[in-house]
Amino acid sequence: MLDTEMDGKHCEIVTETKMNTRLVLLFSLFSQCFLSLVLLVVTLATPAWAQWPTTEWVVMNAEIEKPHKKYEEWDTHIPPLGERGELAETHRTTLEAASIWYQSLGFPEPVQKTEDDDLNVGPGEAYLGRLKRDPDGTGSSRKPDGEMMLTSNPKLLSADTPIWRLMKASAVHELYHAIQVRMSPSLDPAMGVAPEIPQCPSPRGLQDTDLSWLVEGTAAMVQIRWLEGTEDVSWGHPFKGSNRAAWVRTFDQSLHVGALPAAYIERAKRPEMTALETVSWFCDYGTWYFWYAVGDMIGRTDGERVGYTRYIFEGTNPWSNGGIANIDSGLKAAAAEYNAIRAYSGGLYDLYPQFVAQYLTEDRFYGHLEEITLGAPDLHQTTSSLTGGPLEPLAARAWRVRVHLPQGASPIPYRVRFTLDAPDGTDRNDLHLIVEDTVVKRPMGPSAPYTDVEQIGPAEGGVAEYLVRVANVAEDAAKTANTEFSLRMEVEGYYGDDVTGGLSSGDIGAIAGELPPGFAVRGPKQWSCSGDATARALFDLVTPHERGRDFERAMPDFSRSMEGVADKLDIITQRAERGGVLDGGTAVQLRNELEKGRAALEAADAAPGLDRAAAKARARQITDIRATFVGQNEGEMCQMLLSATLKGSNGGPQSVPGAVNRDLFPKNEAPVFNVEVLPKAFFDAARRGFQTDSDQELESWVACTMTVEEQQEVRKRAARARCEPVLCTEGRLTLEAAEQGRIAGTFEFDVLRERTSGRCDTPLGRDKVVGHFNVHSTDDGYDDDSLFGGPAISGVAAGLKGGAAAAATRPGAPIFETTGGSNGALYDALDNLDLSDF
Repeated sequence: MLDTEMDGKHCEIVTETKMNTRLVLLFSLFSQCFLSLVLLVVTLATPAWAQWPTTEWVVMNAEIEKPHKKYEEWDTHIPPLGERGELAETHRTTLEAASIWYQSLGFPEPVQKTEDDDLNVGPGEAYLGRLKRDPDGTGSSRKPDGEMMLTSNPKLLSADTPIWRLMKASAVHELYHAIQVRMSPSLDPAMGVAPEIPQCPSPRGLQDTDLSWLVEGTAAMVQIRWLEGTEDVSWGHPFKGSNRAAWVRTFDQSLHVGALPAAYIERAKRPEMTALETVSWFCDYGTWYFWYAVGDMIGRTDGERVGYTRYIFEGTNPWSNGGIANIDSGLKAAAAEYNAIRAYSGGLYDLYPQFVAQYLTEDRFYGHLEEITLGAPDLHQTTSSLTGGPLEPLAARAWRVRVHLPQGASPIPYRVRFTLDAPDGTDRNDLHLIVEDTVVKRPMGPSAPYTDVEQIGPAEGGVAEYLVRVANVAEDAAKTANTEFSLRMEVEGYYGDDVTGGLSSGDIGAIAGELPPGFAVRGPKQWSCSGDATARALFDLVTPHERGRDFERAMPDFSRSMEGVADKLDIITQRAERGGVLDGGTAVQLRNELEKGRAALEAADAAPGLDRAAAKARARQITDIRATFVGQNEGEMCQMLLSATLKGSNGGPQSVPGAVNRDLFPKNEAPVFNVEVLPKAFFDAARRGFQTDSDQELESWVACTMTVEEQQEVRKRAARARCEPVLCTEGRLTLEAAEQGRIAGTFEFDVLRERTSGRCDTPLGRDKVVGHFNVHSTDDGYDDDSLFGGPAISGVAAGLKGGAAAAATRPGAPIFETTGGSNGALYDALDNLDLSDF
């Protein structure tokens, strides 16, 4: 029976038991009152889901295994006295409060010895804990026969160091082990035959097994959750700056066979160890952070953040392979029971990548993090074989990527693209690309790579950092296998070809091998713009087959991308609600709207129309080039736009006129090219919304191309008017390379200055524009077009990443400083949102 008396001056817990030898100690006024309140609140506020035979405890001295004069005074059958009595009472009150707590969360009673030293709880009998003989140890333990051994170190009483503040709840940890055995009777035998982890020895000469991450990791998590609840604190992880001691490990290794790096083991042995360092060199205690994160994600209440583990230990699958099968099915069942948001409902397939994305955000979480420095433009490619071999199941690999923009960079945002691919025959669904705190949604096509496009503004200091990870977990998590992958990190995605030689201003007949990298267009001032090998370029060569594939992918990829946006909004809503930023009613409304959007996407059936469009696109016998080049003209930003329709379904070297009789070709299939140059004045006018007339300068020199037939017609009209004919050549684009990932060539055409308005329209000036370009990219024609933001459906960019979109800029169109539009602002806001804000 539990009686609690509080009169403002004293607080005492009185427990009646059948043992007259129990000693009730008043060792700390504050701790007594606090634990009494914990017991009272838990008892009154939480319904009992599983009735235990008792929640009472007694703590006695441990038996003397080997006679030793030092310990003879501590008789097994006499209650601990003095300082040891205070320790025993501390453990007892903690165990009784924890028992009521566990009972309220629906956990079954423990497999635990009682006062008469057996596992059966008789009428009026209490559970039995034993105080260790040796007071030097910091830890408590539980024996397979159900005996609980509790630390007798006197530092537990003051608990004034980070380590002992953690160890205050060691009894809660051991009690959870006793509950684990009740929930899963087959677990203890499985632990005895589970594969050992040689890198993880314990002081008792034993080794961790591949089930220790579950057994010890969940118990460590429960211990920390208990401390958070009783001390009203947020524990946090040392790697994220928490000053509260907790077990640590690195996570770029399989969760279930992870070993603590040697550096941490050695650090743990130092007596001057700080709170920011490990308190234990047992490897699998450090996995508590995974179980803690899972509770945060799928649990709505403090109780559910611990209670979800019931579903794991009640699993009926074998406990082989780290218990992954039971864990996976248990997490799915808990998510369904708790009505978890969709982003967290798919078991380990959903939760593990989100854990990496949202919780493993510091470099120290990765024992083998690689640092990559990129310029602009730049490219870094790596593979699993170059970074440690195949990626193991439930493991992640990490890179810290730093992008340095050039000094004096234009205000146009730079694009950084991360592309994850896998060898043929590999299930790409098992791989997960994670950039910062976002799990990137993969394209629907089975052979399409994952891509994520970020953008950097020069105003951001010239340096941008990204934490990029690749995680490995299959939809059926227990079947996850070692997986090979390749990863490409690139700035801008387009590069000048490093070739030798030069091009004089009038040399139009040069071959591609002699073209310098980059581009240049020369003519009157408004037609001049150039950039070298570091120039920014955006181009796409679209064959009929690629265009057809884009139509087929468009709707599925759009839907998948929108799922990613909805998932991130779901996560943000959940965190905002829990952080008090959103009230419950508003959060429900937002979730309902998200579900409506998801339902609309699932119900949409654009396949017939897109299939017809794909078939029509593949039937065409032309290939398109669209390109935008960013350069300078007399120190000011300018852009050159190129568009061309080529003969044939594969592009290739050819000569394309600037003027052609379109009536001789099917609609939109006439081989023709067009070049425009946009000076700084155009972009200044765009920022003003073109409210003032800035076109006069832009119109002062205009391109002029004519077919032979058009020249003849002009001559006839001029003769009738008795004027000099104003003739222009047809212009010419000479392509030396027009293939996936590479375009190179030269062009020329006439330009005329504004004409007079007399009887004979005579131009005020005539000139010739000549130019070249020689750029390449990593686009192989099977990409999802994320180099420039993705394919479009009715003008809506579909190449969105999992959470948002980088600016969807179209090749052959101007590149403005910002994405513009409300949708672009929303996607940028989502990209820049730090989930830790909530």
